[in-house]
Amino acid sequence: MSLELYLAFLAATLVLCIVPGPVVTFLVATGIRQGPRDALIALSGSTSALVVHMVLVVAGLAPLLAALGPWAEALKLIGAAYLVWLGIQAWRAPIEHGDVATPAAPRARPVTLYRRGFLISVTNPKVLAFYAAFFPQFIDAAKPATPQLMLLAVSFVTLGALSDGTYAVAAGRLAPHLKSARAQIIRNKITGVVLAAAGLGLALARR
Repeated sequence: MSLELYLAFLAATLVLCIVPGPVVTFLVATGIRQGPRDALIALSGSTSALVVHMVLVVAGLAPLLAALGPWAEALKLIGAAYLVWLGIQAWRAPIEHGDVATPAAPRARPVTLYRRGFLISVTNPKVLAFYAAFFPQFIDAAKPATPQLMLLAVSFVTLGALSDGTYAVAAGRLAPHLKSARAQIIRNKITGVVLAAAGLGLALARR
């Protein structure tokens, strides 16, 4: 693979990564609600799912999964329903009142955040079809494909993690300024609407 081809891949990948999607939406919501540390834990889950996707791409399974038809659609709908459920949970979350004895919204445990990030990312088989169409454009046919795919996969995961992590940390930094009751109500409603809308958009999206 030539340097020019690799740089073109990096540029295209960077543009794709900085466009917010369902994963970024979830990470931002987590960062605002629980802070940058927890958002990064959620990021580790979504990045793990991305690694799984990359392994499938390198192994040549993406075209097979893309051809599963109704089964792939069902998996996509599961991920969409999960996002909608998270949106409903955020909308209905109670307000935290400091010392007042009011039921507070339970903080999601690290294992829960990791699992949510992983599930939101891994249950979207449409991205596998996209990767199967995207990656070959940057492969030099005159050289072995596997080493090139491995380089592209590692680069994609790295850029994706850096981009999503930037969103997560930036959102988390805002958390101390969003603790008032009014701010929490607005935050919960916006988070709920955005997550649910992302889930519905994912369910309705058609290639």
